[in-house]
Amino acid sequence: MLKNQIAWVSGWASDISLWEDDIYSAFPNFSHRFIDYFDLIPNPDDFWDNNPRIAESEIVLGWSMGTLALLRNLHKKSAEQKWILLCPIADFCAKGCWSVSALRATKNAILDETTPNATEKALSLFAELMGTKGDENERWVENALRYTPEQLATGLAYLEKQIAPLSSAVTNLSSSVNANIEGTEFRNVELIFAELDKVVPLAQKLIFPDCISSKTIEGQGHYLPSHFGQLQFFIHSPQP
Repeated sequence: MLKNQIAWVSGWASDISLWEDDIYSAFPNFSHRFIDYFDLIPNPDDFWDNNPRIAESEIVLGWSMGTLALLRNLHKKSAEQKWILLCPIADFCAKGCWSVSALRATKNAILDETTPNATEKALSLFAELMGTKGDENERWVENALRYTPEQLATGLAYLEKQIAPLSSAVTNLSSSVNANIEGTEFRNVELIFAELDKVVPLAQKLIFPDCISSKTIEGQGHYLPSHFGQLQFFIHSPQP
């Protein structure tokens, strides 16, 4: 285990390395490894095995779609590795969250070859939902356009079809000798929700079992850089 190393796992259409300078400035006492959207596709479930060195990092910080890919690899997590899941997703299209029709409409807009700048417009609308403004919006969209429409659609299809296998983990938890978090897959896992998140609304919180530690950050939305200040507390908090 590499002490003081954070492995960042990105969300849909995003490269966490886009904010590399901000991350090194906010967390100067850590080394950093970046798992970008390119590393998640074509099958996000495979990213852990395709990037085996992530298992060496002391802390894994997943964001948005990256949290779903992590949770679907939860059984591979070592007990001592700390996971911080920001804007976590267990079932993207659960009740009170995104509808399947809205997700498919976004995918269709991205794949639309008849409307000028359709992909860019769809990405810009998504960036606004994340809480970006002005130059931030343009910067994120410009980076997201490095991906082909097909690559972008792959991630949306993943969000539509895949859910986190939490029920099996809860079964393991219930059948453990001490019936507590110690020694289970949930050890050292922290969920962080954002009160104003329009991409991963708080209804998502209801899907997760109460045995997983969770916090809600007030007054914040989905956009990753807006959380760097608050993440200081979670990154520096001692592991149980």
